[in-house]
Amino acid sequence: MLKGSNLYLRPMEEKDIPNKVRWINDTNVNATLNFNYPISEVETRHWLNRVSTDNNRKDFIVCLIENDKPIGYGGLINIDIRNLKAESYMGIGETDYWGKGYAREIRAIILEYAFVQLGLNKVYSYVWEENIKMIKVNEKAGFKVEGTLREEVYSHGEYRDFVVMSVLRREYFSNK
Repeated sequence: MLKGSNLYLRPMEEKDIPNKVRWINDTNVNATLNFNYPISEVETRHWLNRVSTDNNRKDFIVCLIENDKPIGYGGLINIDIRNLKAESYMGIGETDYWGKGYAREIRAIILEYAFVQLGLNKVYSYVWEENIKMIKVNEKAGFKVEGTLREEVYSHGEYRDFVVMSVLRREYFSNK
C-alpha cells in the first residue's frame, strides 16, 4: 500500500471492477480519457487478469484513508527498467471528489513510488491538451512540457492533440 496524508493507493482487485467500469463509463470522467466506450465488467475482468501479472505496469485503486472508500485509480505503465522510465496515469472516478486537491496527492504518491521505491529516472504523462486541470496538476508536481503530439488520437469524434510532460528524478528531489 502507498500512503499519503488523505489517500492511499492499493493494487486493483476483482472487487474494484464494478467501480472502475462505472467510472470509465461516466461521461464526465471519460471526456478526458481515450478508452473504447462503453466498457463492461466481463472485459475489465479479462483486462485485470492479464495486466495483474505484467511487470511493466502497476495499477492502483485510490482510496480515502478516513473510510477506505475507493475514489479513483492511477499507476505506472510501460515501466522500462533498462532506461528507468515509466508513463503515469491517474483519474478520480468519483466526481464528488473533484476539485478537492486529491489529484495533486495522487500524483505525489505515484511520483514517490516511481522515484524512491522503483528508482526510476523519468516519469512522463500524455495529457489531452484541453485537460488544463491535469496539466496544472502535473506542473505543480514538477513536470515540464516536452512537446505536443498533434492529432495523435481520434477520440470522442475528433482528433486530439496530446501534451507530453515529464519530470526527472533530479528535478523531483530538488523540488521536495
